[in-house]
Amino acid sequence: MANGVTTAAAATTVMLGALVLGGCGADDPYCVAVETHQKSLDSFGAKRSDDAYASYAKALASISKVAPTPVDEEWTTLTRATKGVVTAQRDVGFALQDMADEDKRTALSAGDIEVLNKAYTQFNDTTPQRRAIVTDVKKTCDIQLK
Repeated sequence: MANGVTTAAAATTVMLGALVLGGCGADDPYCVAVETHQKSLDSFGAKRSDDAYASYAKALASISKVAPTPVDEEWTTLTRATKGVVTAQRDVGFALQDMADEDKRTALSAGDIEVLNKAYTQFNDTTPQRRAIVTDVKKTCDIQLK
């Protein structure tokens, strides 16, 4: 009889484990997208260049297309803000990687600085969205973003 209980308990454990794994989004397009782009998400902002930010924006856009309703607005807001930085840099003809060069920065016109500052401010204002995304990805997909 003890073996029957042990077998039943083991079967229950396996079934619960399958439910938990199923709940973590193994086949969920959202979780697959996050996992596919996790390396980019984890390195977000580590490299400040036009190419890096364009890559971040592409990853964010891909995920935002399949993000669930509770966080789809957060992903969309972050995507738009990141694309906004890339667009602003391109529009003023100033590479993001050149921000470290004081001579190049001081050569920017007041109008260019205004365009860039607006884009940077919009991006910096996404802190609540970024926190919500990290929390949701952990809860929904069991993926810990850095």
